[in-house]
Amino acid sequence: MLRFFPNAKRSLDSLLILITDLVTDGLLFFRLLFRSRTALSAEVLFLRKQLAFYQERQVQPRRLNDSARFSRMVKNLKRIEKAWFPVS
Repeated sequence: MLRFFPNAKRSLDSLLILITDLVTDGLLFFRLLFRSRTALSAEVLFLRKQLAFYQERQVQPRRLNDSARFSRMVKNLKRIEKAWFPVS
């Protein structure tokens, strides 16, 4: 079948990546719904300071490479695991 559709495997891989991203973002969204207001305020304050720092120094954002994306995904998975399966 791949002989007739040479891009089928790439399309299927892209679809699986998209579905994985959507599920991950959905879980993250629901996790953020239940955060305390103080945690949200602290995160917003940090992000504002970080943005001001970058704007002041005129730093251009860099694109993430594959290893950085993977480490970010692992970090997010660990955070999700901690939130949903706390150790007693």
